[in-house]
Amino acid sequence: MYIFFILFASFLYAIQVNLLKVYLQNVSAVAIAVGNFVFILPFSIVIFLFTDYKQIDLENQNVFDALLYILILSIIGTVFAKILFNKFVQIASPVFASSVTYIIPIIALFWGLLDGEIFTLNQLFATIIIFFGVYLANKTSNK
Repeated sequence: MYIFFILFASFLYAIQVNLLKVYLQNVSAVAIAVGNFVFILPFSIVIFLFTDYKQIDLENQNVFDALLYILILSIIGTVFAKILFNKFVQIASPVFASSVTYIIPIIALFWGLLDGEIFTLNQLFATIIIFFGVYLANKTSNK
């Protein structure tokens, strides 16, 4: 059942990349990102209201640090990345721009290595598959 969520998300992602390239070519990447986040804000507020946020102890330094890191991650990892991605779609082809997102797990792997995690053969194999897939999606055909 959950596979349909993944397929649906992939379908919407493909539509988004092409809509960005075709219809929003002349809109700034920042304006597109702002529009995205303004659109999801009401949904996020509703979800937030149904959580146990009132039980969070902001006096606890560990909790405060965790929330600070979540804020930093959301700003740098989401907002800036979304702006850069939108700009990248505008200056490159949608296929190439969407291929860049497949490199994100590889970057996460390197962050893990810096944090002392172990690099296994499975991860090496997955990295090779990702690079090969990006290569196949972007290679020019000789037609």
